Amino acid sequence: MDHKPPYELITFPSSDTKNGVLYMFQEVPDALPFTPKRVLITKGMNGNDRRGAHTHYETNQILVAISGGCTVELDDGEHKEDVVLTTPNQGLLLYPYVWHVMHTFLPDTTLMVIADRTYDEKDYIRSYEDFKRIVAEKKV
Repeated sequence: MDHKPPYELITFPSSDTKNGVLYMFQEVPDALPFTPKRVLITKGMNGNDRRGAHTHYETNQILVAISGGCTVELDDGEHKEDVVLTTPNQGLLLYPYVWHVMHTFLPDTTLMVIADRTYDEKDYIRSYEDFKRIVAEKKV
């Protein structure tokens, strides 16, 4: 049986203009599969910092390394995989119930997260043990 990855890589359109490169983030057909409801920017991480370490019940989100880069560790309860983000025209679309941890940050990394829902603490699963239990129960 084939395993479907718990994520998609999205390539955003970019244009090399006379005075820099323009990256476009807008809804399909150009790339964003949803209307953004929340955008988060994180920066100032050290190479050995770890961020994320959670998942969501309902939120879909896209992670983009605006500058620098990082490794994103993914776990859907059965399979684990690492994805490296290093370019601002590529986004990592994460679905609900995908545990994710960002780490191994390059110097001067700025990470943008685009989400399809506004913040709601009840949408978060912050304990890895709870995540494993909930995913196992969903399969029954």
